[in-house]
Amino acid sequence: MADLRRRTALAAAALGLAAVVPARAPAQAVAPVAPAAPLEKKLVVPAAGGWLDTGIDVGPGEELLFAASGEIVLQKGNPGAVCGPEGLDLVTVEQPVPVANLGALIGRIAQLVASRVDEGSGREVRDEIFVLFPIGAAGRAAVPFRGRLYLGVNENVLSDNGGEFEVLVVRRPL
Repeated sequence: MADLRRRTALAAAALGLAAVVPARAPAQAVAPVAPAAPLEKKLVVPAAGGWLDTGIDVGPGEELLFAASGEIVLQKGNPGAVCGPEGLDLVTVEQPVPVANLGALIGRIAQLVASRVDEGSGREVRDEIFVLFPIGAAGRAAVPFRGRLYLGVNENVLSDNGGEFEVLVVRRPL
């Protein structure tokens, strides 16, 4: 697990990404995976929807390209809270990606390590290794490890948001 943590941290640092690694080791070793075939997919990312599961599995040796458009509002009824995929020229301490503007389009690559049901709430709890990265209107990211791609808005309070981004995702070998 120490080697996985070190590799994840190094990959994230090289890309300027934030990395979170669980405290316990995965049940099985992660085998190297050949890059998948190139793929293009158009998606709609609702501003109030939380993380959107793109259905795109990614792996090392792949690059992701993004082209986004659209407009969202970060507080319904506030004309000063309208932005495009680059977000507002504002940074807060509680944003998921602190180096990106508030409301900007962001990405997340997550690898599931384990899942369990919380006895108290009955809800699924997922232990994941993940990296977060800014995308904006046009972004690019090298994939550091095998996982699933998610897209979202760089804000933690989503319930008062409106609008959506249209995003073209291209996955290709490096």
